[in-house]
Amino acid sequence: MVVLAALVSRIEALVVASMLEAAGVLVHIGGAGHASVEINSVALGGHRLWVPASQHLAASEILLEVLDDEEWSFSFGLRKAVLRVVGVWVATYSAMILAAVTMGAFPVSALLLAPFGALAFPVNPQGRGDYYLHPSAGDDSLA
Repeated sequence: MVVLAALVSRIEALVVASMLEAAGVLVHIGGAGHASVEINSVALGGHRLWVPASQHLAASEILLEVLDDEEWSFSFGLRKAVLRVVGVWVATYSAMILAAVTMGAFPVSALLLAPFGALAFPVNPQGRGDYYLHPSAGDDSLA
């Protein structure tokens, strides 16, 4: 088995694997049980797509047909949505801490720590995966 790709997004890994399987390429998704909102999948190397060495060239050719040569860019629509959700969450969290401080249940210093609660908010990390294509993939001299 050869690593064909290491992808951050579970969804991207499933889509690419389905595309390759539809073309007759055997694919194993490493870390398929990790959800996209868990940072563990990134810390463990992402979702790796493994293919048999004998099908590595065929899988690479299929991916070259689909992958876009243009530079990948971050989805700003998703970023705005995430910032809105995190903003509402931080505001709600801060209001609850403020109420607890007002009632004397928490010290005033707890208000300073409220924004750090946003760091625990799970979001889907976005980034382009790493593709390890066969060295002779896309070589027109072989055709």
